[in-house]
Amino acid sequence: MKRPWAIFVMVGCTSLLLLLALISNRPAKARENRLSVFTQTYIAVAPGAPVYVPRLITADGDLFAPQRLRGKWSVIFFGFTACPQVCPKTLGILAAAARDPRSGMLSGNTQAIFVSVDPEHDTPQQMRIYLQHFGGRILGLTGNRNDIDRFSREIGAGSQVTGSTIDHSTSLFVLDPEGRLAGILLRPDDPAQIVSDLATLRSLHGTAQVSGKP
Repeated sequence: MKRPWAIFVMVGCTSLLLLLALISNRPAKARENRLSVFTQTYIAVAPGAPVYVPRLITADGDLFAPQRLRGKWSVIFFGFTACPQVCPKTLGILAAAARDPRSGMLSGNTQAIFVSVDPEHDTPQQMRIYLQHFGGRILGLTGNRNDIDRFSREIGAGSQVTGSTIDHSTSLFVLDPEGRLAGILLRPDDPAQIVSDLATLRSLHGTAQVSGKP
């Protein structure tokens, strides 16, 4: 099922310069509103149905039970072990956030998950060896191509083979304890910001529960 918010966009430098040029010709208030897009670090998502979890395999070789996305928050990153820069950098930052007690990852209230978009090469063993470099607190998932693609669509992530590499979503996707998409962390380049944005999403989730929203 393709969700209405599941949009994967890649913006090149030329497009970015064009956008900035267009913004510069708008009134000051409009420019301020549009420029805020470049500093926004998260997007909160209205609760929908729990994401469907196809047959995925953990880095330990076990079947990933859908129930493991229930009862705790999940922070999900899509990438691949041969990724030269973005993946190791993001996983290192996510591992640093996990060491902060406020993230909830030390207590088990939040889990970090790395999903391979290159399942043809990222076997469970390869995932396990790779993730050992990031502190051992990140759960690795792989599977067959169809199941990985379906799970990516459910979450709203995207990937595309480009030459000898894979372009993929660089954001972190946050699921609430009901297994529903709660938000997207747009530029996960600061552990403290990740922790802060997670706290904000938890607060918004609590408000929604109190107000009776689904």
